[in-house]
Amino acid sequence: MYCDWPQLGRCCFCLPLRRGVLTFGYINLLFSAFLVGVYSYSVHHDVNSISMYHGMSFSLPAELCVAIYCLEVIFNAVLIYGTHKRSTPHIRVFYYFAIATTIAPMLMTILDYTNYSHIGLVLEMALLSLSSLFLNLYLITLVRSLLRKLDMEGPNLYDNPLHQIVTGEAKVEHNGIYNNTTVEPVDV
Repeated sequence: MYCDWPQLGRCCFCLPLRRGVLTFGYINLLFSAFLVGVYSYSVHHDVNSISMYHGMSFSLPAELCVAIYCLEVIFNAVLIYGTHKRSTPHIRVFYYFAIATTIAPMLMTILDYTNYSHIGLVLEMALLSLSSLFLNLYLITLVRSLLRKLDMEGPNLYDNPLHQIVTGEAKVEHNGIYNNTTVEPVDV
């Protein structure tokens, strides 16, 4: 059975796709930088804390969490740079990193849940993990849609939202001129 990922044209049904990916990138960058500070504080002051990555908890040393979130900061910066410059190689690097950092913590969390004996704690952590998993899958879908859009458009293609509404499509000639299927207003 063949199943394809959805193609999103907008982020959260209101933002253009590129701006939505940039917004997610900046929010992830700020959140990752904040968590680098939190885990650095816990390493410096020997505070025991539960290690969480993308809402999934598992037992890791705080030093490793600092390193993981530093990598997260770097890859979020790569996403932001690639999205601003419309550079598909940079966005593709983040795309593969996001897939890897979604699957690996999910597997580690599932293995770690088998060690808990209290069912309430497992349900609480599972809800947090699932909500984080769905946000990560949404970001991956947005980035994949942006990659497809950039691959199809080419370097000098412009988007006209009015043309999309009138004709139902957004095809533009490769020279940057819209095709002549646009409906012109009729004088009555």
